Amino acid sequence: MAENKKKYSKGYSVMWLAFTAVYAVWMCFFMKADTYPAVDTGMTNPIFYPLWVVGSCIIMLSYIYFLNRYLYGSVSKGSKLFALVSLIFGCVFITWYGFFKNPFEYTASMIGLDYPWHFKMWGIFAPISIFVNTLYMYRKYDYSNKAGIISGSIGCAAMFVTINVPSAGEELILNSLRCMSHWTGALVFAFGCAVPVIMFLVHMAKTRDKRFIVSTVVFSAILLTMLILLATVGKNGIIESLPMWAVYILMFLINFTKLFELKKTEDKQPALV
Repeated sequence: MAENKKKYSKGYSVMWLAFTAVYAVWMCFFMKADTYPAVDTGMTNPIFYPLWVVGSCIIMLSYIYFLNRYLYGSVSKGSKLFALVSLIFGCVFITWYGFFKNPFEYTASMIGLDYPWHFKMWGIFAPISIFVNTLYMYRKYDYSNKAGIISGSIGCAAMFVTINVPSAGEELILNSLRCMSHWTGALVFAFGCAVPVIMFLVHMAKTRDKRFIVSTVVFSAILLTMLILLATVGKNGIIESLPMWAVYILMFLINFTKLFELKKTEDKQPALV
């Protein structure tokens, strides 16, 4: 992919700087210590907690680089390789982590009560892999949607709240504010990261390409199925992982196979929305 002639938007940088600043203030003055009812994470140590705060802030700021590289920079073979490796690794990690306990009974957050550092890694690897591949997908198909990028950014930022306040159901909730913070972060992450993918699929489906029409219907059906299962069966690791597995498979097929490859006459689709 050649370098994009569009000027890099400072707005995305300012947005992530604001996210990071709010997160840093929250961690320094409101969270203060990372406490879990099941295990000692070491966060009460005067050194570990500041290191985690600084490290997680640096990770948040790395999203500015991802936006610059994949939307406006020259997407080299190394950038493509990073997108592929992060996609595969993210999918393998969340699946491996999900089976630390019975996934039909325990959610990722509930597992995190006994494996807090693994849960933190879950909350870092999953958003980055999905976000990077969403950007790569947009760039590959010359699609641009500010609402989608902002939505994805908000979703990824929200995950940093969730991984710091894991919840395991009503019996293990430390307080109502903690529960609300966790569930809000998780829902915003799920919704925020799904929106840019759906926007892309709907846009491509408008070209009447059967591959994208089918993908839009199937992906939407999976999301609807998850909501129905959550309302009827309740939450568990399998149900919450369904849309993530779906998006990983979908992005792999779109970004790294020829299954969705457009013909030369179709390459220049209207991109701006």
